[in-house]
Formats: sequence, C-alpha cells, structure tokens
Amino acid sequence: MIKGIFVNENGCIPYAELIVRGLKKFETRNRDMLSALVGERVAIIRTRRGKKPMVVGFATIRYSFFCSADKFESYRDVTLIPENSSYDCHGKGKWLYSMDDPYRCEQPIELPSSAIRHGRSWCEFCY
Repeated sequence: MIKGIFVNENGCIPYAELIVRGLKKFETRNRDMLSALVGERVAIIRTRRGKKPMVVGFATIRYSFFCSADKFESYRDVTLIPENSSYDCHGKGKWLYSMDDPYRCEQPIELPSSAIRHGRSWCEFCY
C-alpha cells in the first residue's frame, strides 16, 4: 500500500507541483492531520475541483511541528503561502510538515477512485 497526501490546487498556486520540484519545503494544515505519516515516504496527490486526483510525485515527511500565528510569517518563504490567502493562518497557528527528498513523476498517475475519501487529508492505495 502507498500512502499519499491530498494537496489542493484549486487556487492559482500549483502547490503539489511546487512540493515535488523542491520549492515548497513545508505543507501546512489547520489541524494535526498528517502526524501519522511522519517518517514516511508519501505520494503527493494533486486535487483540483472537477478533475481526477493525480499523483504528481513523492516526498518524505521527516518531521512536523505546530507554528503559532505570530511565528508563521517567518515560514512564508518555505510554505509559499501568500499573506491573506485562503491558506494563510488567519490569526491561528498551523501545523507544518516537512517535505523532504522530493521526486517529480514524469507523467502524473491517476489516483484510483477507491482511494478517495472526502474530508480526509491522506489516503492509502495500490497501483
């Protein structure tokens, strides 16, 4: 089984692509939703409204930590989250997950529909 994390690309910033190219060093979540994957190599799954989820590459989540709102500004250059965007911390803290040793697939791989679970941040699948 392969574990993968869903990375939303409904806005104008291709976050999944930035992770697998090694430019986005930390993925963020409002709640601690990926701690079960720390230490794991995971698929990076690009999600877009109206499109099938695609595996665009892989990365290793080496560690995670909670970042308070007052310190979040110092992580903008590694999260690539613009100020006041829908992914900003909005006065609350966020969980940050390292995205190490990225690998970009030459061709995206369509995720099996059986792996999709609405409301989840990650999944397991075979391919």
